[in-house]
Amino acid sequence: MNKFAVISAIIIATLLTSGCSTRLGKFTVASSHNVRGLDYSIADKTKQHVTGQSCIHSVFFIPLGHFDDRIQRAMDEAIASGQTAGLDGDVLVNVRIDHNVWSVILYGQNCVSVEGDLVKIKK
Repeated sequence: MNKFAVISAIIIATLLTSGCSTRLGKFTVASSHNVRGLDYSIADKTKQHVTGQSCIHSVFFIPLGHFDDRIQRAMDEAIASGQTAGLDGDVLVNVRIDHNVWSVILYGQNCVSVEGDLVKIKK
C-alpha cells in the first residue's frame, strides 16, 4: 500500500469513529417507584399540574444551544411555572419526561419536556 492510501484510510476511520456525550440532568431526589413517607397535601393550592420544556434548535444540522442538563432545565421551568401560578411547591410527583425531535429540510428542533404535579411537602 502506498502512503496516500494509508493516510486516507486513517482519516476516514477517524471520521467514522466519532462520538458525543451529554449530561441530561442533576437531581436532588429522583425515583421511579413510590417513595415511603412522602407526605404531601392534595388540597386546593397545594397541588398543580405543571409543564416545562428545554429545546435546542438546529440549522444546517448544526445544533444551536447547550445539550447539557436539559431534563434539569425543563424540570426547573415546570417548577417555576407552578410557583408563578401561586404554589410554593417543593417536588414534582407523577412525572412524565418526553423527548421530541423534528426537522424540516435544514431546520430542526430537539426538545425535552417534563410534566407532573407540583406539590408542597408537609413538614
